Amino acid sequence: MRIAMLMLVTATLFAIAATASAQTMKAGSVTMVRTGWNADSFAIVTAEPIANPAGCATADGYISDKSLPGYATYYAAALAAVTTRKRVVITVHNSECFGGRPKLIGVNVTSE
Repeated sequence: MRIAMLMLVTATLFAIAATASAQTMKAGSVTMVRTGWNADSFAIVTAEPIANPAGCATADGYISDKSLPGYATYYAAALAAVTTRKRVVITVHNSECFGGRPKLIGVNVTSE
C-alpha cells in the first residue's frame, strides 16, 4: 500500500512538472490587437520581441481562435490592456502553434 501511494505521488509530481514546462511567460506592452483573417480569431502584438518557443513559422504575434479554450477571456484581457495601456504577461505554449503563430494560453494584465 505504501509503495502504491508513493508511486501515485511521484506520478502526480511528474504530471505537474510536465504541465508547468509546457509554457513560456513574457512580460510586455500591447501595441496592437489584430482580428480576423476571415475567422473568429485574434492576435496580440507587443512592443517586445515575440517569444516563439515552439519555433512557429510566423512569429509576429500571439494568436488565439474561438475554437480554443480561454479565447473569450484572453480577448477581453487583451482589449482591456490595450485600452488602459497596462502591461501584460503573455503565456504561450512551448510546443504548439496555431495558424503558424505562437499559441496564446494566458494573458495577465498588470497594474503597471
